Parts: sequence; C-alpha cells; structure tokens
Amino acid sequence: MACGHLLSALFQNLERPEGYISAIKHREEIGDGLIAEAYDALESLPYSELVGLVQQFMRHLDDIVDGLNDTARVIDIFTPSEPELAAEQILDLVLEMVARLAVEMGDYPDNTLERVKDCRLALKRCEEKADGLYHEWRKSHRRLSTLSLISETDWTEILGILEGTTDACYHAALLLERITKWRLRQAS
Repeated sequence: MACGHLLSALFQNLERPEGYISAIKHREEIGDGLIAEAYDALESLPYSELVGLVQQFMRHLDDIVDGLNDTARVIDIFTPSEPELAAEQILDLVLEMVARLAVEMGDYPDNTLERVKDCRLALKRCEEKADGLYHEWRKSHRRLSTLSLISETDWTEILGILEGTTDACYHAALLLERITKWRLRQAS
C-alpha cells in the first residue's frame, strides 16, 4: 500500500520525482527482504502442497510490489511532464485490490471460503476494468494522436506495467482461495 500511495503522489509531482522514486525503491527492497524471510521460513518446513501454494502466493505479492517499483523506474527514465488519467485510474484499482487482499490476509486463517471467493470475484472485476481502461486509452490515443509519439510510447509502457500489476493482484487472490480451500480440506 505504501508503494502505491507513493506512486500516486509521484503522479502528482512529476516535476520533482526523485524523492518519490527512491522511497518506492526503498519500500520495494523492504518487500524483497520480507519475501526472502518468508521463503527461508518455508525452507524449514517439510514440502507439502501448502508450501507450494504459499510460495506461488508470495511470488504474486512480490510481482505487485515489483510492478509499482517498475512503474516508478520507467517514469524516472521517461520523465513525463503530465500524468495520464488512465494511469491514475489503473493505479487506484491496484490500491483497491491490494487493500482488499490485505483484509483477507489479515483475517487468515479465520476467513471463510465464501469471503475469499467474494474477494477473488471483486479483484477479477477490477482486473477486467483495468484491462478496459488500458485498451480504451490505447485505442483513443491511436485515433486522436493527442500526445507526441514519444509520450504515447512512454505512457503505453507505464500503463502496461500497471495493468500487469492488476493481473498479479488477481492471481494472488486466486492463490489465497486455493490456500483457503486446502486449509478447509485439512480441517475436515
């Protein structure tokens, strides 16, 4: 969430991006450290289906943070002067998705399968909305040519990274549902 909020602030401060970009990178490095700790903890357990599911889940969580960091890094390279509304809208969807995942993760193992399924369905709707926003933005800019070719190419890459981040959020929800089903099977 912190990376996403920093990226949102970066969109509003493109004329002075350095502090935001370095703060996002710092948060991403913290995330990498947490992922490494989690993998280390899993190494001490005997391998099971659950361990494999948790490893996949962690990869998707890492992909989310990496996507936000990659967006900031691309902004650092391209130095756009104005934010694109579609990018802000997709980022808002990422934040909504991460917040929903955080609720379910915070309630684990007490969340119900029904709630986790509702989470997955909500994240799928967000992911589809992000796909639509990205597609419509590309279509409108191809037809209207409102940006220079360089700016259009830059924002196409930025929006593509953000849209890919929504995919990672959705895939994390799918894995959380599989983990919940596994836990419930073991309990019965």
